[in-house]
Amino acid sequence: MLKSDIGINAGIIWNLLAENGKLTLREIGELTNFKDSPINMALGWLSRENKIRFFSENDHLYIELNHSVSETYY
Repeated sequence: MLKSDIGINAGIIWNLLAENGKLTLREIGELTNFKDSPINMALGWLSRENKIRFFSENDHLYIELNHSVSETYY
C-alpha cells in the first residue's frame, strides 16, 4: 500500500467520524468496507496527527475526532 493510499483512507475515515461521531473499529469497517490493516494504518496516521482520540466505553473501543480539529480532509 502506498503512503498516499493511507492518506486517502485516513481522509475517508476522518469524514466518517465527522459525520457520525464516535465509531467502533467494526463500524468503521462496515461503513468503509476496508480490511483491518488499511483501517489500522489510517487510524495510526490520524492519531499521529492528533486528529482522533481513542476511548473505551461499555467494554468497546471507540474512536472520535478530537474536538480541537477545525480542518477538513478532501
